[in-house]
Amino acid sequence: MAASSISLDDSDGDTELTLPECFDHCYNLHCYLDKTDESMASDKVQVKIKEGIKMAEKAIRMVNSLELFSRNEDIEEISSNEIKYMLLSAFLGYFIGLNIHLPREMAVKQSKLHYSDYLKLLKSYNVINDEYHLPEEENEDSEDSVPASYNRTRQDVNAMSAHRNNKIQRFKEKKAMEKKMSELKVLIEREHVDEEVKREFYLTQLKHWAATAIDEIDNCNLELQMLKHKSEMTKGVFQHTENPVHKKKPLRPFILTKNELQKQVFGLGYPAFPTMTIDEFYDQKVKEGTLSESVQGGHSLQEWAMNPEKDAQDRENEEAEKEEKQDRDDSELLARARAMDEFKDEHRRGDGNRHNKG
Repeated sequence: MAASSISLDDSDGDTELTLPECFDHCYNLHCYLDKTDESMASDKVQVKIKEGIKMAEKAIRMVNSLELFSRNEDIEEISSNEIKYMLLSAFLGYFIGLNIHLPREMAVKQSKLHYSDYLKLLKSYNVINDEYHLPEEENEDSEDSVPASYNRTRQDVNAMSAHRNNKIQRFKEKKAMEKKMSELKVLIEREHVDEEVKREFYLTQLKHWAATAIDEIDNCNLELQMLKHKSEMTKGVFQHTENPVHKKKPLRPFILTKNELQKQVFGLGYPAFPTMTIDEFYDQKVKEGTLSESVQGGHSLQEWAMNPEKDAQDRENEEAEKEEKQDRDDSELLARARAMDEFKDEHRRGDGNRHNKG
């Protein structure tokens, strides 16, 4: 059955599209996207891209149902009217790579897969020779990493130079093929077209897209590596923010006053700083557990805060009284001193804090 007579129901409508119609639609959409000055992210362009994906997938299903291509054939066995359908996988890879509505990693992987299928098909038909190295053949086990040739070029200047020269050579060949296709296109658009001209036009297109597919696969590999690195960086930042280092709460400055009257006066002058009286400060510290209410030696911090000069004088008076009692051998003071010495002899320092642990 001739390809031009094959049709498939349109699942999104009531119309029927033939394989040639689907192919022409894909071809024209590619030409539009390749030449347009509009942003690829614009709604208008994205609608065209989505339409191209739909048409390319539809046409590929038709080709598969017809079994137009076989791995056991040679390009010479394919009719001139059917050669062009080999381009469908390349078209699909092109459209998917431009689709911004898919998750980027998914779009890149799918685009790479269709370009790879295209190159394998051309190699099986001997359209391209062994000079067209498939990037997957060097590193098939890792989709997310760059080809092995890239790892070598980082270490080997000669390999890097060869890789660069290959890209330059492909670029020149693509330019020459584009010029040739432009000349042939004028001929095939005529009413009567020679079969050989038509065949040469499509074969040139196949080789042009082969060079494009190799470059695009290299680009996909690099982009996948960048996306993986970005994902790891984002994950690392997220984990870092999830487990922040606990910082101590900074001490806020405040104004300490003797009484409520001073608190009101200083509070008006420094509204940015909290103001509290000595009693309020004392109560707060006791509540926090940072200050004991017990009085050591008849003196407390509260008393010192209220009147530090009086507290110092009281301490001096106590020391003088103690020295005087020692000078006159005060019996009470001596008895207390002997009792303390005996206590120290029988108890080690710190025993009271050991909670009977020995």
